[in-house]
This record gives sequence, C-alpha cells and structure tokens, in this order.
Amino acid sequence: MKRSGIVFLCLLAGLWFSAAAVKAEELCATPVTTESGLIKGLAETGTETCVWRGIPYAAAPVGDLRWKAPQPAPKWEGTRDGSKWGARCMQKGEMEYVNADPSKKMSEDCLYLNIWSPKTRDNRRLPVMVWIHGGGYAGGTGNTKMYFGDRMAETGGLVVVTINYRLNAFGFLTLAALRKEDPNQSAGNYGSLDQVAALKWVQKNIAHFGGDPNNVTIFGESAGGWSICTMLATPLAKGAFSKAILESGGCEQAEPMENGYKKGQTIVDQVGCKNDDLACLRKLPAKKILDATTGGITTGFNLINHQDGYLLSDTPLNLIRSGNYNWVPFIAGSNHDEVKVLLLLEKDSRKAPPEQYAEKMKFFEVTDAEIKKLTALYPLSAYDNQPGNAFAQIATDAALGCPTYLGLAATAKYQKEVYYYRFDFDQMRLGKSIGAAHSMEIPFVFNSLDRSPMSILYGPQQKKIAEPLVPIVQGYWINFAKTGDPNGPGLPPWPKFDLDSQQVQVLDTQVRTESAQVADRCAFWDEYSKTHPRLTETMGKKEEKK
Repeated sequence: MKRSGIVFLCLLAGLWFSAAAVKAEELCATPVTTESGLIKGLAETGTETCVWRGIPYAAAPVGDLRWKAPQPAPKWEGTRDGSKWGARCMQKGEMEYVNADPSKKMSEDCLYLNIWSPKTRDNRRLPVMVWIHGGGYAGGTGNTKMYFGDRMAETGGLVVVTINYRLNAFGFLTLAALRKEDPNQSAGNYGSLDQVAALKWVQKNIAHFGGDPNNVTIFGESAGGWSICTMLATPLAKGAFSKAILESGGCEQAEPMENGYKKGQTIVDQVGCKNDDLACLRKLPAKKILDATTGGITTGFNLINHQDGYLLSDTPLNLIRSGNYNWVPFIAGSNHDEVKVLLLLEKDSRKAPPEQYAEKMKFFEVTDAEIKKLTALYPLSAYDNQPGNAFAQIATDAALGCPTYLGLAATAKYQKEVYYYRFDFDQMRLGKSIGAAHSMEIPFVFNSLDRSPMSILYGPQQKKIAEPLVPIVQGYWINFAKTGDPNGPGLPPWPKFDLDSQQVQVLDTQVRTESAQVADRCAFWDEYSKTHPRLTETMGKKEEKK
C-alpha cells in the first residue's frame, strides 16, 4: 500500500476514535433526571464509564437542621454540573491525611453521593452496589480515590454508588432535649439516618442512571461494616437493599441512650452552651463543635449509634439474633491481622518473653480468671511461642474479627445464603510489620492498588504478586451483587457458611477453604463485651493519652 494510503487510513481511524470519544462524552453529559432536577455527568478517565459527582441526596444539615433527621434535597433549576465533588463531612485527625479527598472541601453541607455507570447501558437495569465508607464514625468520605467505582462498574457491568454521611458529634451526638423535640423520639443516629436516606434516594432515582432498584447490594468496611449491620437491623431500611457485604466491622455497635447523654454532656460542657439550649448549640460554628470531639481511627469509635427505639430498639446483634432483621444474602469477613499495627506501639507487650505471657495480657484489661481462659484459647505454642504474635491475634479477634463473625453466625441461624471470608494477603510493603491489616482488602475489591492511599504499599514487585488476587476478590463481590452467590466461572469454589461446618474462604495468593476455628474464641469475646468497654474504644483512649 502506498504511503499516502496508509496516512489516509491512519487519519480515518483517528477521526473515528475522536468521534467515538465525543459521542461517549456527549452520552455522559446528557442530562439525567433526578427527583430534584437534571444533572449531567462526564466520561471517567481510563474506563468506559460515566461519573456523576456530588449529587445531593438530602438537604444540607445546617442551621436549624443540625442534629435533625435528613430532609429531602431541594430542587434546582436548569442542569446541575455533575463534575464537581461534594464536600467531605466535618472531621479531624489522621483521616484528614489518609483520604486524599479530591473535593478539597470540608463542610456540614456534605450529604452527597457519587455514581459510576458503564457508558453502554442498552436500556438495561444493571445491578447496583452502594458503598458505605469507614473511619470510626469520626472520619472518611465516599470521594476517596481508593473507592472510585469506575473499574468495578466497567468490569462487572453494574452501577456503583459511594456516599457521605454525618460523622462524630454531627452524626451521633445525643441529648435529652434533641430526643424530646424529635417527632419519632429519635436522637443520636443522624449519620445512620443519612445512610437510610441515601438508600431511599437510590430506590427512587437510580433507574435513570441505568441501575435496578430491585437489585441493590450495600457494602462497607470498618464503621461502614458496622453500618451494614445497622442497615440489616433497622426497620427503616427494609426493602431498600437486597444483599449485603460486611468487611471488618461488627454488629454490637449501638449503646443505650443514657450512655449517649453522658458523652453529649461532655461535649456541651466544652462548647459553653446548656444541654437544653438547642438554639445556642445550633448557632455555634461547626469548627468549635469539631474541636470538642475526638479525632480519627485510633481515637474514634467514641460516638456511635444509640438504641432510640426508632432506628434501633436494641443492638443490631441482638436484633439479628432474635430474627428481627432484614433477611438478605450476606457476605461477612475480616482480615487476619486487623489491629496488629496498634501493637507496634506497645513495645513491652509486643516483645514480652514467653514467661511473661499471662502478666502482659493485662494490657487488654482482663481479670485473672479471664487471663486463664485466654491462655487456653490462645496457647503460645500456636504462635511460635511468641507473646507478641498471640497478642496480635487476641486484639484482632476482640476488636473486629469476632464482632464480624458473631454477626455472620447470627444470620446463619436463620438463612442459608451466608458466606464467610478471611483476608490473609500480606505481601505488600510493611507486610511483615502490619500483616493483613485493617482495610487492606479494599483495593482488591475496587481494583485500586495503584490509587492513593493504598498505592504507597504497592511498588512494582508487590503489585506483581498482588494483581492476580484482584479479579478473584472483585469477581466474588460482583457475582454476589448480581445473583446473591459469589461463585462463578474461573473462581475458586466458595461454599456457604453454616454453623456446623464453620467453613471460611481464605483470600490470599492461594485462595482456599478451611475450617474457621474461631467459634470458641468468639464465644469468649461475646461474653466479654457484655461487661467491658469495646476494645476498639479502650485501645483508642490509650493512644490518645500518649
């Protein structure tokens, strides 16, 4: 072929690709209808998806709406620009540095969500996945790059939604005066009510973005995992989702109102208002309230849900155990070394010699009788005769592993569509120090090993080892969102969990099924939780004192 012919074909191909790109951009920018008005999105970079950012799902909870249930988002005129991120909710502490929030804004006006959907939707109704972020109910945002839903949407042919919800004192402060003024006698659960509002928004609007409101999976990690249990337990979310995935959370996180009142009083005392002067409290600058609260992941977990009789009449775990919950197919699991990293700061315990195993166990605020039980449940011989290794397992079980397992086991009493996993992969930078730590499974779910903040743990060598596990983990999650069963072609079989077999799917370089062997240990921590503070809160306070 002559050179001129080759040049002509190259130009033609370039024009075709340019036209296709323009067409895709036009598709994403075509206004979409929501209950509040029209919004246009944009083509996501690097994937064949559209993204709509910063969609308000509720009114700004400011002024008189501070510490009130979320209200409907106001209507707008014209077409809203969906290229702009909504602000993250008020927060402080280390979560500010972890999130790499592209909005670069923080505000009480933060009740926004983001949507990713494949460019080619063919008028189908695609499965929907709604992500609830973690951060100890004190920090986090659905905007974080690690949570971008474009790759999951493209690979799975589904719609991905991430949300913000009110945090710390703005989301979970409770006072008797707040409860008295509420028509449902509800208080201290504003962040969870935000989550319910977001799910109801999805039900009403997601079809316009290509999603199927009858096939919605909620999934979340850490405080997002606790939120999953709250959504399972609250009657307010009934019918708003059809499947659920809990990653490293728990189901016991809801305290009596009186406990909340005491914590609320502490905050009120610091800001200079009376606890029944709601007008004074609502006029305060948001930063003054924020300064009166604890920080992020190590000092958070202080302000949580409350048993107000409206959102929750008991702990989620107790409600599930009674069968009084939203029955849906359920995946739950945790990571092998959830909080091992916190023990790095406890040199005396971490480097204790074997003969000091029982003595150093007092770090966990246990009695002599409990120490005797723990040494039997966690024999040193199972941990290379090193107390530090045993303490890491004890802390992981107490803080997150067993709270997750107990929630899963409670559902398995009533339903068969239950799947249990443990994430063991630890071959990243710092892997030997932190192990398969808290949140390390997230980049495998979202295929975001190369996105901040997780990208700092994966150089070329680590990525090469990790990448084969991504399509397996993400494949399980996608299949489950589509059908309620994580199994599918090309994936290692994942059996259902039941209380007799106790099988857990281990997610590692070699995915395998084995016996969980945690029932006895978790029975201990179940009893422990009835008479002791949550270990996550206890450890957080120790770090705060330092």
